[in-house]
Amino acid sequence: MKQIFKPLILSFALGALMACNQSPSTTKGGDVKSISAVAETKSEFKEGVIGIKITTPGSGIGELLQQIDPAKGNTSEQMRKLMEKLSVKDKMKIDAQSKKNGMLNLAILMLPIKSTLYVKGADATAKFDAVTYHGENRVNEAKKEGMMYVKSQNSAKEMTVSYTGDSFKEMNTNELRMEDYDIVKTDETENVAGYTCTKAVYTLKASAKPKQSEAEVSAGVPSGTVYKIDVWTSKEMPKSVNFLHPLYVKEDAGIMKLNIQYQKDNDLKIVYEFASVESRPVTAAELAVKQTSKIHDFGKDKMTVGMQMFGVILGM
Repeated sequence: MKQIFKPLILSFALGALMACNQSPSTTKGGDVKSISAVAETKSEFKEGVIGIKITTPGSGIGELLQQIDPAKGNTSEQMRKLMEKLSVKDKMKIDAQSKKNGMLNLAILMLPIKSTLYVKGADATAKFDAVTYHGENRVNEAKKEGMMYVKSQNSAKEMTVSYTGDSFKEMNTNELRMEDYDIVKTDETENVAGYTCTKAVYTLKASAKPKQSEAEVSAGVPSGTVYKIDVWTSKEMPKSVNFLHPLYVKEDAGIMKLNIQYQKDNDLKIVYEFASVESRPVTAAELAVKQTSKIHDFGKDKMTVGMQMFGVILGM
């Protein structure tokens, strides 16, 4: 998936790096409908710690990932032991899902098991653990600069990448092309970690559907687009957090929940949501990311840096 973790670049590397300079309410070609105001249940969030919950309805592999504890080390071995304990029925179910989901399974394996956001004004840092790697990503929206650290969970491989200016957008945003989607602002609300959020639904237009060969479809190769995404936002949450999400949607409020469906005819979804929000002072240590002796500049050699980072994430 490109988040490798684009950071989460390569993790949510299933999507394409796409640019957009308009908000959903003004984007041409996107059908934006009723917007309703709702009263928030909490005051504006400016500084604190956010716990992230990621689930994968429709994926037995994703459910197993939730049982892994990165603190115990050797995450690959933990996964192997969990697979051995499965019943024959559950193994058959996962096998069937794996065949249907195709290469989406790789994206699922790259998803963080545990993720925490530290927010202080325009500064925001995500620290997360996946089965194969640990990552730390700090961004400053105002300065348009950031730094990303990744380390293999099962080897000593690690690297640090800096990015600023034009490369800031490419490194941190797996952005939807608004003009490719019908956008509906609904009256539906949901309480997410104590904040009242409103829901918007983005559905890929038929005219924007990417062309794929029969071989690609049968092999489960992702098209590189998202078929549908439900977005829950709160005006009490700063927009700076949106740059650390697995997908960047240009909303005018902070996004607290994403329900992502990559393929129309596949029940697999990835649900990314704030599980807890704690307003408190954030320390410099919490915002800081680890650094290796050499810091790679993403803007100077994007392809090489991206491939090296992908290698660390896969433990290659």
